[in-house]
Amino acid sequence: MHSDLSHKLPAWDLLASQPLSAGQAQAGQRDQIVISAQIDDVGNEHVLSRYGDAVWDLRPFIDQPGAGEGSKFVRWPADRSTDMVADCKAVLYAWARRGRPGMNPPHWITVKGVAVASCLPLMRWLQRLGVSRFDQVQPLHISNYRHHCQHERRLSPWGVFNRLNFVDLLWAFRTEAAFGLTFNPWGTSTLMAVCGITGNASASNANSGGTAKTPLIPPDIQTAIFRHCESVMAQASALLDARDQGAMRPTAPPLLALRAAALYLVSITTGMRNDEVLGLKNGAWRSEVRGGATYHWVRSIEHKTKKGSVEYLCPALTHEVLATLQRFAEPLQMQLDAEIQSLQHTAPTPEGLARLAQARADRNRLFLGVSQSNHNRVRVLTTAVCGSAMADLANAAGTSWKLTPHQTRRTYARLFVESRMGRTSLIFLKEQFKHSSMSMTQLYASNPQQDRALFDDILSELTAYKGELLDAWTGTAALSGGAGHKIVALRATAHRDRKALLSSAADQIHIRATGHGWCLAQDDGCGGAGLYEATRCVDCKNAVIDDSFADTWLGIHEQQLELLSLDVGPAVQQRARRDAERSATVLTDLGIAPPKDEPA
Repeated sequence: MHSDLSHKLPAWDLLASQPLSAGQAQAGQRDQIVISAQIDDVGNEHVLSRYGDAVWDLRPFIDQPGAGEGSKFVRWPADRSTDMVADCKAVLYAWARRGRPGMNPPHWITVKGVAVASCLPLMRWLQRLGVSRFDQVQPLHISNYRHHCQHERRLSPWGVFNRLNFVDLLWAFRTEAAFGLTFNPWGTSTLMAVCGITGNASASNANSGGTAKTPLIPPDIQTAIFRHCESVMAQASALLDARDQGAMRPTAPPLLALRAAALYLVSITTGMRNDEVLGLKNGAWRSEVRGGATYHWVRSIEHKTKKGSVEYLCPALTHEVLATLQRFAEPLQMQLDAEIQSLQHTAPTPEGLARLAQARADRNRLFLGVSQSNHNRVRVLTTAVCGSAMADLANAAGTSWKLTPHQTRRTYARLFVESRMGRTSLIFLKEQFKHSSMSMTQLYASNPQQDRALFDDILSELTAYKGELLDAWTGTAALSGGAGHKIVALRATAHRDRKALLSSAADQIHIRATGHGWCLAQDDGCGGAGLYEATRCVDCKNAVIDDSFADTWLGIHEQQLELLSLDVGPAVQQRARRDAERSATVLTDLGIAPPKDEPA
C-alpha cells in the first residue's frame, strides 16, 4: 500500500535543476526547459510539459480539491503574435521561478490565474489595435485599456487589478522579454493606486473580491434552505438502503440531492471554505469532553494560506451529516480503488500518472461524483459542480436566491457575530460554543489546529456589522436612549468622509446587545443592571435603542399597562407607572404611538 501523498509529488529534483530564467537562453534550449514533471511509484521522472509546448500542464502543482481538470492548464493561443506569446512565457516563467524582488515565488495556480485573467486578454486587446510586440505599446494604450476595463467592462477595482496585473509584471521583469515595455506603465504611481484600491487592502483580496462583496444569505432564505436540508437528510437511510439493494444507482438524482444538502449543512455549520469541505475524508471528525462539555471537531486541509491540516468546531449535527455522507461515498470510493489497482498495473505514461495521482488523492474523500466530461471517472467535486448543486438546492427549497458555496463562510461569520452581539440565538452555534461568555481568543486558544483565517474573517465581519449599525444610526433611523439622542443631535454636523468616519468609529466603539437595545459603555456604566431592568437604559448615556427593538419595547410597555390594571399595591403601581412612561418615551422616539394607559 502506498501513501496518497507520495504519488502526487512533482519531480522536485528535475524541476530544481531548471534555470531561473528563460529570457537569455537560445530558442532550442529554452523550449526544452521542463515546466512540470511527476515521479512514478518507483521514483522515475516523467516530464508532463516543457517551456516550448503549446500547453503548460500544471496538474502536479494544483492540488486544491475543487479545481477542475481543465483549470490546471495554460493553453497558449496559436492565433496571437508569436513575439508576444514568447515574452508572456518568459515573464511568467521568471516570476514563477524567482518571484518579485524581496518576495517568494508565487504558487503555480496563481501564475495560471494571471495567465488566463490578465495575459491572454491583454494580448487579444492589443492585437485588435495592430500591436504585435510589447515594445510597441505606448502610454496611451495602457490608459485606454484601463478605461476599457473600468468603464466599458465595468469591472470592480480588484477586477481591474486582475486585468492589469500582467502589465505590472511586464515592467517588473522587462529584462526577461525580448521586446519588453519601454516605460513604467504607472509613472510615479502604482498598479493598486491606478485601479482605485486604497487603504489596507492586500493583493490577496484580488482573488476573493473582499469579504464585503460576498452577499449574505438572508435569514428567511437560511431558514428555508436549512429546513429543506433537514427533510432531505431525514430520508437518507431509506435512500441509501434502496441503493444498496440495487434499486438506485450511486449517482441517482435523489442521492445527488442528499449530497447537496450535506454540502450546505457542513459549510454553514463550520465556516469552512469550499475547498476545505471538498477535502474532507473518511473519519475526519472527532469529539472530546472538556470541562464537562462535549466539543465536536472536523479536520481538513487548508489551501488558501497553506496552513495545512486544520480543525473546525462544529455541532453534533455535522458529525451525523458526515457519517451519512461517508456511507453515500462508499460505492464511488470502491470504483476509485478498482481504477487505482488497474492503473498501478499499467505501464506508466504522463497522462496515466496524472490520473493515478488524482485517483489516489480522492480515494477516501466524501464529496465524490462521476465526471461525464472526463471519461465518466469518479473524482472529488469541482467548485463549478458545487455551485450548480447549491443553486439547485436553493430552488428545491422553494427560494429564488442565487446560492453559491462562498456565501456560506461569510454568512457563518455574520451568524457568529450576531450571536455574540446578542441578536441571534442559533441552536447549532449555541451548541458549538457552549458558553456565551467565551471570548474569540479563548475559542481559538482552545485548539491551535483551528483555521486562524476564519477568526480573521469573523473579526472583519464584526467590524462590518458595527459599521452598518453606525451607518444606520447616523442616517435617518429613529433612535431613543441617552446616547441615541446625542447621535441624532450630531447628524447636523457635516463630515468630509462619512465612510472613513464610520470605519474608524466601528474599530473604536464597543457595541453589545442587551436584548432591548445597544450598550456603548466602555469602562463605566450600570454594571450590567440594565440587562435585567430594561427601563434603566432609556436615559442612560451609553444606550442606543433603534427600531430593531421596537417589538421588545412594545411588549415592555404592554406589560406595564397590565400591571397597572391589577391590584398589586401602591409600590408596584408606582414602579409600573414610571416604567410605562419610560417605555412610552422610547416608542414615541421610534415613531410608534404607545398604547393608552388604561388601568383597572
